[in-house]
Amino acid sequence: MPLCDGCGAQVDEAHIRSRIERLEQATRYRPIHIQVLFLAAAPPPQPADDFYRAATSTKRSAASQIFFDEITKSIGRKPGDTADEQATLSEFQRAGFYLAFAVECPIESPEQLATAAAQLAPRVLLRVNTSYKPKFVALLSPALQPLVAMFRNNSWADRLILQDGAPFDDSSFGATLADRLTKALVHHS
Repeated sequence: MPLCDGCGAQVDEAHIRSRIERLEQATRYRPIHIQVLFLAAAPPPQPADDFYRAATSTKRSAASQIFFDEITKSIGRKPGDTADEQATLSEFQRAGFYLAFAVECPIESPEQLATAAAQLAPRVLLRVNTSYKPKFVALLSPALQPLVAMFRNNSWADRLILQDGAPFDDSSFGATLADRLTKALVHHS
């Protein structure tokens, strides 16, 4: 069985196809120049919950919908705004914002996620520096704590968007993330 580049596990062909499908979906909304890279720990296990899969006939789970709504507040979207998700994703792209994952495959166990994030940290930093090349990086999960020191030690100290020196808790970042993002962008303009 091959090793997956996205999570480091031995996987089957279905796993690889699923990862490629997620990456293709996200690439449709990738800005040419990334202003802010939102870096979350791992994608949700259900395809309908993927951030870049605009809700159509299949609804997102409640937790996934909250995540989508909270992240898109960063483009000025108001709570309860019922704008078309495809239009919202296009606006997110036009703002130069992009969501990526440190571990590119779903991992439900918090312990396994923390281990995978720590093991993949050098690869994540390489991806950020050579592929994404954002102006700022906002870390969106406590599981990404090991990345903070690595980013700070590699010329990202002034361009990391954190909550009190740590990654945002992705279950409750909301307006705090949007406020910190706005302040960081104004401060570095």
